[in-house]
Amino acid sequence: MGAARNNESSPLQIVLGSLASNSLSGYNDSKSSTLSTTQPHPSAIHILGTSYFASPRLAALQSPVKKLNKDGRIYMEDRKGPFDHFRPRSLLVSTARVTSINTATALSTFFSDQLNYEQKNEELVDSGKITPREADKLNEEWERREWDKRVEALPGKIGWALLRFHACTGIMRFYEFVMGRYILKVDVASRALVGDGGVGGTNSTGPSDSAFETMDKLTRDPFLSSKRTAQILQNEANILGKVTSSTGTETTAQRELMRRMFSTCLWANIIPFLAELTVQQGVLMYGYGVYYLEKKRRMRSREHNQKLAGDLDLEEESKDTETGPVNNEWDENEDSDKVVHESAYALSFFFQSTRLSIAKCLGWISASAGGAVGSGIYPGWGAVFGTQIGDTVVGALIE
Repeated sequence: MGAARNNESSPLQIVLGSLASNSLSGYNDSKSSTLSTTQPHPSAIHILGTSYFASPRLAALQSPVKKLNKDGRIYMEDRKGPFDHFRPRSLLVSTARVTSINTATALSTFFSDQLNYEQKNEELVDSGKITPREADKLNEEWERREWDKRVEALPGKIGWALLRFHACTGIMRFYEFVMGRYILKVDVASRALVGDGGVGGTNSTGPSDSAFETMDKLTRDPFLSSKRTAQILQNEANILGKVTSSTGTETTAQRELMRRMFSTCLWANIIPFLAELTVQQGVLMYGYGVYYLEKKRRMRSREHNQKLAGDLDLEEESKDTETGPVNNEWDENEDSDKVVHESAYALSFFFQSTRLSIAKCLGWISASAGGAVGSGIYPGWGAVFGTQIGDTVVGALIE
């Protein structure tokens, strides 16, 4: 029995690895799988206290058993730092990802437009309006002209996409900071932990368990979570590949993985989609503001020109009457310079903003479903590509 207990790894040993293999052996051996002691091991205090985003949960909880999930992961372990996306590796990965997505989008759009253009020319050939040789010449000219134009515009699109990506990431980190510091107050507990000099302080006040669990759900990495959950279900599955779900029913490991990952992706995508919606709403507001100010400027310019025209002397007016009516440049642009009332302008902005918000909500749900399906196919990268595909499909259907 003693040998069996010594070979059984505790959740803390899973996290600390070889650093804890020697120092934790024999420590509370009868309860090594739960770590349910009031005073944690000194090695745990030293090592876990070095991570700012891993240590907040240790400050407020009296029982160390609740500090680790059953997979040995510390709460909020996946949470990124405010400037982690500017690290060389993260910056290289994000740049490659944004570049590949925009390049693939540009190519697919080009081939789709080319196909539509060639089909229209084929219809003209069938109707006898042009010859097949003329159609081939038109297709070649279009392909050469559009390809050069779109290749020239591609670097600018990639640059704006990178700027948008980092803006969304920065806003996302800001939202996480606000949630952790002022709403859930888990970061306040972390600072109290550092001030008390370790775990097991006498200060019992702090965020509740649900606050740490909520923050952990909001900052969880779907890529890592998909691989962890798949490994757990694989260990729990019987020889038939069946596992017991949370409802007590027996189901396949793949189906249970998809169910859990849908919930995980729903929580983990809240802040990223909210940050992206914030950027899009800001761009929409900026566009409407520029258009409104331009309208105001043109209205003032027109009023000024009309006032100058009204000050012409009677001789010029009579001369114009003799030679006939003069075309007024403002009459030609009457529709384009039509006055837009502020109420109608605000109503138009409201509808566009509401449409954008609904589209992002649908994209959030679709992306979460895509991440769940992708995790069932290939845990890890399947969650990443599934999330991207789900969001893209909704965007294409709405637009």
